[in-house]
Amino acid sequence: MTSIPKHLKSGSECPPLKEKQLRLYSMHYCPYAQRAKLVLAAKNIPYEEININLVEKPEWYLAKNAPGQVPSLEWIDNNTKEIRFIPESLIVSDFLDETNPENRLQPNDQYVKAQHRVLIERSSNITTPFYKILRSGGKEGCEDLNKNLKTYEDALNNTYFGGSKPAMVDYMLWPWFERFPLLNDAGFQLNADGKLPKLAAWTKAMEANETVQKVKVPLELMKKFMNGYLQGKVEYDFE
Repeated sequence: MTSIPKHLKSGSECPPLKEKQLRLYSMHYCPYAQRAKLVLAAKNIPYEEININLVEKPEWYLAKNAPGQVPSLEWIDNNTKEIRFIPESLIVSDFLDETNPENRLQPNDQYVKAQHRVLIERSSNITTPFYKILRSGGKEGCEDLNKNLKTYEDALNNTYFGGSKPAMVDYMLWPWFERFPLLNDAGFQLNADGKLPKLAAWTKAMEANETVQKVKVPLELMKKFMNGYLQGKVEYDFE
């Protein structure tokens, strides 16, 4: 396992930004940051990763991005030599896809692209009950999650939402499905009643995907982080 860059916090200094190097501000366990990392990996884009402590946010990062969220991209423009900065996972992911045309992740058909975007924009129907299950220990959220997943089950007409290979929509949805095993102890298992077979098959296909494997966070490490998160004692850097 490769070492995880330490998460920089309040009182730290911003590492110097180098020319001709794309920088990703991230947090190792953040599903939104994982969206950007999946796109970077799928398109084989080299980058530097700077992890941010989201509890004790560095002053220099807040100066760049007032909400202090991740992911964000930063680089020096080759022509003007000005620093460029883009926040927000979906905006970052779209920018990377549009400015690196090899292995396009968005469909060319604008109607299909719009349909995919609806699935992405409504993913709070997955994330909201996901966190509700985690926080309640399974006392709340399981019924809502199963009901809301039916929309995604019905939308799957191939191995992936994008067709025969993963597309942007697959990578934008995946981080929360990767975290579904965290819900097992709370009594939730995907397709436990056999009503979501296509989603179960999609999950297996995504787990085996090379891009997903490149940025996957080991489950035991994710459990360790999430336990601290739920107890209000967030730790980012484990020995």
